[in-house]
Amino acid sequence: MKGKMISMDKKQRLLDLIDKAGRGSIEAAEAIAEGYFKGTFGDRPNPEKAKKWASYAAKHGSENAQKILNALK
Repeated sequence: MKGKMISMDKKQRLLDLIDKAGRGSIEAAEAIAEGYFKGTFGDRPNPEKAKKWASYAAKHGSENAQKILNALK
C-alpha cells in the first residue's frame, strides 16, 4: 500500500502550489498541471486534473501548459 500513498513531502508541495495558484500564480498552476501530467502527485498521471490546471495556466499565457493540453488531446 505504500506505493499508492502520496508522500507527505509531495503532498505538502502540492498544497503549497495550490495555495500559490489560488493567489494568482500562473507558474504554480503550470507546476501543478505538469505534476499531474507526469504522475508526480500520485502513483500515476491524472489527465483530468492535469487538464484542469493546464487550461487555467494556458488561458493566462503559459506556453508549457499549452503543450500539456496539446499532449492530452
